Order: sequence, then C-alpha cells, then structure tokens
Amino acid sequence: MSNQIFTYVKCYLPNNFYLLTKSSHMFVRRILYYFEYRIKLPTPNLSEVSVVSTEEHIDEPSLHGGRLRSFPHVRGNWPSFIYIEYPEQDHLHKTINKLSNFVSSLNILCNRCDGIHLSLSKTFTIQYHMIKPLSSALQEVLGYIESFELFFDSVEVYCNEEKTRTFIALKADIYSSKILANITDKIDDILDDYKLPKFYKDPSFHISILSVNGNKKNDILRIVEDLNKILISEADTLLEAVNIEKIILKTGNKYFQYHLKNNNGV
Repeated sequence: MSNQIFTYVKCYLPNNFYLLTKSSHMFVRRILYYFEYRIKLPTPNLSEVSVVSTEEHIDEPSLHGGRLRSFPHVRGNWPSFIYIEYPEQDHLHKTINKLSNFVSSLNILCNRCDGIHLSLSKTFTIQYHMIKPLSSALQEVLGYIESFELFFDSVEVYCNEEKTRTFIALKADIYSSKILANITDKIDDILDDYKLPKFYKDPSFHISILSVNGNKKNDILRIVEDLNKILISEADTLLEAVNIEKIILKTGNKYFQYHLKNNNGV
C-alpha cells in the first residue's frame, strides 16, 4: 500500500464514501457518469446581473425643427460630411433678414438654417477606425489648395433627396464654383478609395439660409424672381465676397479643420 498513490473522492451518494486507488478506472467512470447525468445543478441567481439596454433609437422631429433623419441611426456608425463654414458676418445676417421678411409676408412659414455652411460632400457614415486615416488623407490633399474668395450672386431653391425639406439658398458665382468643383474632385478621389459616396455629378454650390418643411419647391420658385430682385438691389451693401481659409470634416461629435495655403504659399 505504501507504494500506491491514493486519490480521495468524496461522493454524496446515499450511505457511501469511497477510497479509490489510481487504478480504479471503471469505478471512476461510474462516478463521473453519476455526476454528469444524475445530479442537477442549482438554477443561477441572475437578479443582480446588469443588463445593457438595446432600446431602439427613435427620432423626434419636433425637437429639431421638423427635420427627419436621412438614414436610420446605427450604433457604431459615425454620420460625417465635409464642408466650408461660412464666416459669421453681419452682412449675411442682414441678407437673411431681408429675404426671410419677404417670404413670411406671403404667409409661408420658414426657419433660419443653423450652422450656415457650403457642402463639399454628401453625408456618409464611417466607423471609428476609419476616422484617422480618412482625416490624414484629407489633410495631405487639402493642404496644397490655396485660400480663395467665395461670392454668391443669386437666390436658388432646392429640395433634399428625401423631399422632406425645401431650402432657399444663395448660389455661388461661376468663378467660385470652378474652384469648388476642383476641390470636390479631389475629395471625391479620397472618398472613392474608402468606398464612400461621391458628391453630386453636376453640383450646384450654395449655402442654405432658410428652410420650409415638406416639398414646397414649386411654391417657392414662384417668388424666386422677387427674392433675386431683393438680393441684386442691395448686393453692394448686403452681400460681399468672403475669404475661405479652411475646410472642415465633421464626423459624429468630432471636428477636423484643414487650413488652406494663403496667397503667399504658406
């Protein structure tokens, strides 16, 4: 017995306690069979285990001027777009006031657009790991573009792709549009590398200043000539060219700024 190695297994079988040698293979199998098929494990208590909510995101258009999300909210996707932020200048606000007052006088309910900007891409979604390489690619390309003057010479009417909002906008002049088209071509090349949607084929560069809920394009087009008369009659005092020195990528709640070269090449 002194040369044998003993293994003690205490089994809660009725009226039995077994002292087993290492060689008792058959009996060990019987014990394992008993534990596997006869003994029931207690039900675990899950009352204190935290649960992550999977509640569906629900849009509330009434909380943001009646606007509807253009695509469903998906956790992990970052809505993004590239744009030029229009400088906060008094003459633009005066222009908006003039046009807004005229539209309102015709009993057309319109709202001022927040965050006035000129889009250089469609809205697209990316995942977090794509943000840094995309931003680096934009920095490399946009850093070689010179700053330029942006000028608007007419009022135009647009409707979004979902036909949920109509916009009264200021359209860029021909000279500015050529520069902007060159920029969007470069941006499109980068977006294409990431399998992201390109900008519109024949873009009409503009800044939206007023919006009307629903598809009211035909209604607004009836007064667009009057809106242009207001713009032209006071263009010298209300609307001036502005110098554009940076382009912005907004992705989720993050902002990336890309400064353009000045006319001295810096």
